[in-house]
Amino acid sequence: MKLNQLFAGAVMTLALLASCQQNSYRIEGSGEALTDGDTLFLTTDLTMLTPSDTIVVKDGKFSITGETDSTYFCLLYSARENAVAMPFFVEPGTIRIVLPKDMEKARVSGTLCNQEWQIVSDTMAVMSKKMNQLAMQAYGGQLNMEQQANLEDEAERLNDQFRQFIYKTGKRNINNEFGYFIVTFYSDGLLKPDQCKELIQLMPDALRQRTPIKKMEQALGVLQSTAVGETIKDFRMAGLDGNDISLLDEVKKNPLTLLDFWASWCGPCRRAMPQVVAIYQKFHNKGFGIIGISLDEDKDSWAKAVQELGITWTQMSDLKGWDNAIAKAFNIRAIPHMMLVDQEGRIVKDAISPEELELLLTEKLK
Repeated sequence: MKLNQLFAGAVMTLALLASCQQNSYRIEGSGEALTDGDTLFLTTDLTMLTPSDTIVVKDGKFSITGETDSTYFCLLYSARENAVAMPFFVEPGTIRIVLPKDMEKARVSGTLCNQEWQIVSDTMAVMSKKMNQLAMQAYGGQLNMEQQANLEDEAERLNDQFRQFIYKTGKRNINNEFGYFIVTFYSDGLLKPDQCKELIQLMPDALRQRTPIKKMEQALGVLQSTAVGETIKDFRMAGLDGNDISLLDEVKKNPLTLLDFWASWCGPCRRAMPQVVAIYQKFHNKGFGIIGISLDEDKDSWAKAVQELGITWTQMSDLKGWDNAIAKAFNIRAIPHMMLVDQEGRIVKDAISPEELELLLTEKLK
């Protein structure tokens, strides 16, 4: 896994992992990747890489000591471009780093979080190689549909295997800082919501009361409320004519209804709209409806976009932008976002694409 992929989106969840008391740490490093006089930087800023400490290599080695009242993730990197890039944890104790010429074989050890992180890194490297091999097979030659499907199934199997490994690692460490790291770092995109929920419930109270975990529990509650089979709550919101509209009253008008979260200022929404319009025209007479939930703040812009895009279905908005009450209740973080519900308001599929929508409607509205 590339370094930028590893850290993407993780800055917020990798904030300081608070511990109970101040303790000293010592970082000792050596290896063939180092040259006397090299300048190494330590940073907790995984986006801009702003250095927090500078270390000079002497006799092929380096060391630095300090005091910390927390456990936190950081990066050691060299002033020489692409020479050294080593992620690890700063925590009380002696942290040992070995940097060979082949940085894929770099090692960190000496403290609990770093020993566990090395195990995760090794497993991730193996999985990454297997994924790369599948990618080469997929794009290295022409495959028929069955072969392509088999490769996709194998990729999903590997992903599930790594997910289970991460889940078990988090469970094994749930009483310490590494377990906390696993939950916060891998909750977005790898661990499933039910796995995150279980790990949080197993956490000691001192970890569970931290702000990131509280926010995660709140988000998981929203995810549960928007899971397939759950029934959406009713909301009342103004339409373009200014009159209040009941969301569930509109939903009851058709066997299947699409909740389309969009905005006039959203380029991807506007580009996708002709396809959505075509689907509506194709299936509306068979029992398909759409409710547009606009994240606009300006009513005139909203109304103008509706006319320009040929939208003929019901529209709702409180003109509060991202603070739209329905969008917040469903934890909508990006638009366009579409959710399909049945006549009772039960969720059929969330985050559905236009292509998936058309296939599903073809199947259900015959």
